[in-house]
Amino acid sequence: PDEAQVVSAVGAAEQSPAEAEKAKPEERPRAWWMVVVGIIGVLACLYIFLVGLQLLGDAFKCLGGRGAGGMFDAVSNPIAGLMVGILATVLVQSSSTSTSIVVGLVGAHQMSVKTGIPIIMGANIGTSVTNTLVSMGQSGDRITLQRSFAGATVHDMFNILTVLCLLPLEIIAGAIQGGGGPLYWMTKVIADAAMGKGSKKDDPLKGKSPTKIITSPLAKAVISNNKHVIKALALGAPAAMPATWVNATA
Repeated sequence: PDEAQVVSAVGAAEQSPAEAEKAKPEERPRAWWMVVVGIIGVLACLYIFLVGLQLLGDAFKCLGGRGAGGMFDAVSNPIAGLMVGILATVLVQSSSTSTSIVVGLVGAHQMSVKTGIPIIMGANIGTSVTNTLVSMGQSGDRITLQRSFAGATVHDMFNILTVLCLLPLEIIAGAIQGGGGPLYWMTKVIADAAMGKGSKKDDPLKGKSPTKIITSPLAKAVISNNKHVIKALALGAPAAMPATWVNATA
C-alpha cells in the first residue's frame, strides 16, 4: 500500500469512538408516505391472516359434516396427540401452521380443547427441529457449529422440559377430576371472563367476534356454510323401514 493509505489507516485507528460516531453518514428520515404504506401493508397482511384462519375453520366445518371428525379419534390419547403435534410440525416446519390447524378444528367443534392441548405441546417440541437443522448448517466451522448447536439446544431443552412438567400434570389431574387438567381449566376461566358464561344472550359480544365481523364479508365470498345442510350430512340418510301399518281408509 502507498503512503496515503497507510496514513489514513493510522488516522482511522487513532479516532476516538465519539469521533468515529460523528464521522458516520447521517441516516435520512423516511418519507411520510413510506411510513403510511408500511402501516397499511402490515394491517393488510394481518387481515389476510385472519381471513385465512376463518376460511380454515369454515372448511373444517364442511369436512366435519362428512365425518372428518372421526379422523381425530386416535388423538384422544394424550401421548398420541403429542406425537401427532410433533410429526405435523416437523413435516410442515412451522408450529404456527400446525397450531392454526388445531385452533380451526377446535373452533369448528371437530376437536375438544382437552384433546388439542397435547397436540399444541407437540407442536412446540416439533419446532425445535428447525433450529437444530439451522445449527447443522454451520458444520463447516467446528467452533461456530459448537456455539450455534448450544444455542439451539437451549430452545430444545426449554420446550421439552416444559412439556415433561406440564403434560403429566395435565393427564393426572384430568384423570382425577374427569374434565381436564390445570391448563384446560385455566383456558376455560380466561375464555369465560373474556366472552361471558351461559347462553349467547349472556355473551357481551352477542355471539359475534370482532374479527368475524371484519373478515366475514370476504370469507363468505369464498365459502359460506349452511349449518342445516352440514347437520343433515352428519346425520346421514335415513334408514329404510319396512311398512308395518296400512291406511285401509284411503
